[in-house]
Amino acid sequence: MRLEEFKKMCVERMKREYTVGGRVWHAKSLCYCRKKVLEEPFELVAEKEPVLVGVLVHMGVDEVTGYEGKVYSKRVGEYIVKGTPDLIMNDELVEIKFTVYPPKEPREHDVLQLRIYMWMFGKERGYLWYLSPFGFREFEVEGAVTDEDIVDLIENPRIPFWDFECKYCSVSDCDLRKL
Repeated sequence: MRLEEFKKMCVERMKREYTVGGRVWHAKSLCYCRKKVLEEPFELVAEKEPVLVGVLVHMGVDEVTGYEGKVYSKRVGEYIVKGTPDLIMNDELVEIKFTVYPPKEPREHDVLQLRIYMWMFGKERGYLWYLSPFGFREFEVEGAVTDEDIVDLIENPRIPFWDFECKYCSVSDCDLRKL
């Protein structure tokens, strides 16, 4: 097998059988710039090497723990939020991030994603793991988002959501893009 074939296999593992927008949203898609979420091609994101390494890390966690991730859904009003938590074990919810260096504090967008999963599962506590070649770090996160928060995230999109997003954005026709 050649490396390019292996990369294609990894990309295939990331594909979901649903799209986001309208009435159906993925938990992670609510944590980022709406324009990027809707317009950036899946393949462009999926083929980035840090993303591929993250997939491999998740596969390793699944193998070690025996966890089989699946897509969960929760309805709020006229919307459906879908999500695939990284790990649910011993009734604890864990969101796992691969990173070059583990942060000193949890990243806001990662906390938001975990809090959305906590809402989906009715949990008031979850854990955020940062796995890095230079160390592992765990943060405890409390306080799920509310139904109202979810509706607000859907109906009032942020473009960009976070200050750092424009720097890494590939949506070429965005007036906000900073070169």
